[in-house]
Amino acid sequence: MTENKSLMWDETFPSLLLTGEGTAAFLHGQTTADVFANKELDRIFMSCWLSTKGSLKALLEIRLSDDRAKIVIISGEINSVRDGFESVIFPADKVKLEVIDPIRRRQKINNNNSWKESNVSWIDNTDLSLEEVTNSTKATKEELENWKIRQGIPSFDREINGETNPYELGLADTIDVDKGCYLGQEAMARFFRAKSLKCQLRCWEAYGESNEFDIGKKFFSTNQDEELKKNVGVVTSSMRVNNNFFKGLALIKKNFLDNDFCFSENGEYITIKKTISFTHPF
Repeated sequence: MTENKSLMWDETFPSLLLTGEGTAAFLHGQTTADVFANKELDRIFMSCWLSTKGSLKALLEIRLSDDRAKIVIISGEINSVRDGFESVIFPADKVKLEVIDPIRRRQKINNNNSWKESNVSWIDNTDLSLEEVTNSTKATKEELENWKIRQGIPSFDREINGETNPYELGLADTIDVDKGCYLGQEAMARFFRAKSLKCQLRCWEAYGESNEFDIGKKFFSTNQDEELKKNVGVVTSSMRVNNNFFKGLALIKKNFLDNDFCFSENGEYITIKKTISFTHPF
């Protein structure tokens, strides 16, 4: 990173616009955040959109402004969110939904704190001051991927795979357990009451060959005899840092969460760490 310059997460995301006097109430019933508690105008807050079974379908950022809400889809598929919202909009809801131009989002990269706690800006290029331009550097694709892995930011079709729930992905701070009814609320309440998750998201690092760390590859408890091996978890994201050094994200089974290491199928040593942004619900 250039000296005295901030490294920025600068990316454009698909976006939706809700308008109408029922906007806040509709979002309150469809997402995990207490929208009314976050109704301070122009404040950006995070929320999840779930299936009825509580699996995460999309990670959203929302900004309310009077009877309008812009929704940025951080992780998810815009057509799925649009179709899901439209399927439950009725005249009594008094809202209208439309796809709008993608929104440019900027956030300073911080390796000490959770990305969910950092200031976020939604901008037009014309909104950037000369000082902001000269005092910051856009992270490269590799720098951004590396940072997202360390933070534990879930990606669509990887960590968000139709099976995982927000608690398993470390997103408990985006769930309001006291807000009442919302899509997926009953499932989330069951997870919370059980005080147990079948797996949790972790980041990992290892030296070895690329085919040992492909997405979908399993990690094991030992590199010894096959009969002693236990499946620890599965790779959900993977990147090559250099020739034979790799890192990524994995879903680790609950019985092995205290382990600091595990092994690939071919016996390579793998270190496991808690992601920076993981928030446990219990």
